[in-house]
Amino acid sequence: MIARWPRWLLPLVLAVAMAWVIEHLSADRRSTFMRIPVGHGPAPAWTMPDLDGKPVDSTHFLGKIVVLNFWATWCPPCRQEIPELNAFQLSHTNDGVTVIGASVDDGGAEAVRPFVRRMKVAYPVVLADALQQSHFGGASVGPLSGGMSLPTTLVIDRQGNFVARFLGALTQKELDSAISPLFSASH
Repeated sequence: MIARWPRWLLPLVLAVAMAWVIEHLSADRRSTFMRIPVGHGPAPAWTMPDLDGKPVDSTHFLGKIVVLNFWATWCPPCRQEIPELNAFQLSHTNDGVTVIGASVDDGGAEAVRPFVRRMKVAYPVVLADALQQSHFGGASVGPLSGGMSLPTTLVIDRQGNFVARFLGALTQKELDSAISPLFSASH
């Protein structure tokens, strides 16, 4: 015996399916970040040049909470999150928190410096080559050497351990949530 479905059920199922497709495939949706847990192991030591060519290394930030953001001038979500990173940095100036922007642009300081000035970036910016990117999760060999999903943001605690890794643009509120447990852990 074949079960009969009510006539009204098919249009209802189709309407629900269409609503789901529109919601999940809409081009107007704000990009969302994806939190990827990272073990509480130590972050690699690093040295990267700033926009004046001076070396900046991880030892400069010992005892601070570091938000290391890999980005590029040509990356729309990266440009979108710069005002959020600026606001976050300015709100935590006296809290022992530092945002560091690690540019992966091929053009080096000449390409990045005018962009940083125009965007009024309020935190230190360094240049991350393929080797540095590979230390933090980028591809280390082949045609994608150094390639990272952008933006990628890593949170490193005061002891130099990874706490979190995020793919995609973040807001100030999301960063505040990510670091708030670190304040209670350090007091």
